[in-house]
Amino acid sequence: MERYLEYFYMISEIPRGSGNTKHIAEFLMQFAKAHGLSAKKDEHNNVTIVKEAHPEMSGSAPVILQGHIDMVAVKDEGVKKDLLTEGLSVYEENGELKAAGTSLGGDDGIGVAYMLALLAGDYRTPKLECVFTSDEEVGMLGAAAYDTSVLTGKRMINLDHEDEGQFVVGCAGGVRLSMTIPVRKEVLTGSVFEIRVSGLKGGHSGTEIDKKRGNAVHILADELCKLNGKTGFNLAEINGGTADNAIPNTASARILLSDTSDTFQSRKEVLSLNGKELFFGTPADVDEGRIEVKELGKDAMIVLDLLSTDNVTELLRKAPDGVIRFDPHLPSFPETSLNLGILCSNEDDITVDFLIRSSRTEGKEALVEELCKLAEEAGGTCRLSGDYPGWAYKEDSELREKMIRIYEEMYLCKPEAFPIHAGLECGVFSDRIPGLDCIAMGPTIRDIHTTAETLVLESADRMWAYLLKVLEQL
Repeated sequence: MERYLEYFYMISEIPRGSGNTKHIAEFLMQFAKAHGLSAKKDEHNNVTIVKEAHPEMSGSAPVILQGHIDMVAVKDEGVKKDLLTEGLSVYEENGELKAAGTSLGGDDGIGVAYMLALLAGDYRTPKLECVFTSDEEVGMLGAAAYDTSVLTGKRMINLDHEDEGQFVVGCAGGVRLSMTIPVRKEVLTGSVFEIRVSGLKGGHSGTEIDKKRGNAVHILADELCKLNGKTGFNLAEINGGTADNAIPNTASARILLSDTSDTFQSRKEVLSLNGKELFFGTPADVDEGRIEVKELGKDAMIVLDLLSTDNVTELLRKAPDGVIRFDPHLPSFPETSLNLGILCSNEDDITVDFLIRSSRTEGKEALVEELCKLAEEAGGTCRLSGDYPGWAYKEDSELREKMIRIYEEMYLCKPEAFPIHAGLECGVFSDRIPGLDCIAMGPTIRDIHTTAETLVLESADRMWAYLLKVLEQL
């Protein structure tokens, strides 16, 4: 087993979902102390560990290595593991690393593991300034609060990309928008139904946003609006999604049909959707899902009044979704997109969390304005957070050219180098360190942010060997 894998297994035992990074940060500080390395942790759980240059590399300029310690912690329905307090059950199967019933956290656990192995081993490297940031998956909050003045390097390798043979050399900026819609409630008696959308692919809201994958919240909202046009109902609760940077693959609602109407039976018949199959996408990428309806019986319950029901369902139906605009110069590359990632029913309101991405500031601002207008029409408000800059392509990148050359020499093929629509912390660091030359790389990880996430071990080994060679030649 390559040594970096030992560290991957080690950190997988520590719960480290976004917002829950205290323990992994403390582990990193203990690791640095055990290896006699200089380290610093800030109040946001960002950790910096410095290792001096190998004696043979003392004349080389320092290199910043950077990755994030948090992960998108999701689990399959019925899995009882508490991801706030328990580690992952990682296992190897057919040359891939997986986690039983949960996401794997290869994004960006593999980058963390690479850095730990470098810090612990005796490798021929320049001075390494290893930066472990927190809460990247919820708006790059750690990077936004990080004090870059502690760094001396002007070259940075970000270890947070998921495709071998590809280098990221630019990224979109983004902002999170949280919408709060107040609701009025009443107690009514009637027949209660649960409507559930499931079976969709989901995925990363940056890298998969252009793959025509269905958003379960939008699909559910469309069905509710269709029902509302045929037969009125009161919404009791509606929920969907687990992270604003993940396309929701499930969503559910409970509604109540009052039995005071003479047409009650015909209204119930409108809900004969059980087993309905949905098909989305193009023939090349069909995203299949299903809608199921269950009658839960007759009951008296607290529900939204009719006006609040209409406000919520109409807002969800009208909210834009997916790719809003493609780059006019790169027609296959999304320029601006929107993901409705989390929908939650609360005691006095409904909250909706969106993630907006754009390589154009104007595109980002236009979507913010449109969503705020929708919220205002429904009597609600919006709050922005986690606004982060994009990372512009650097025409004369010595680091990029050298890394491309080394990859070609090692693996006899030329890697791709391109910007991505997803956000990367390179944007934050480039914005704050004048003249920073940076690039993002990593091994192949499939289905990130889902319970099907897998790390391809052969690829991880190859990129580990490549990283060592790059550092030897910088």
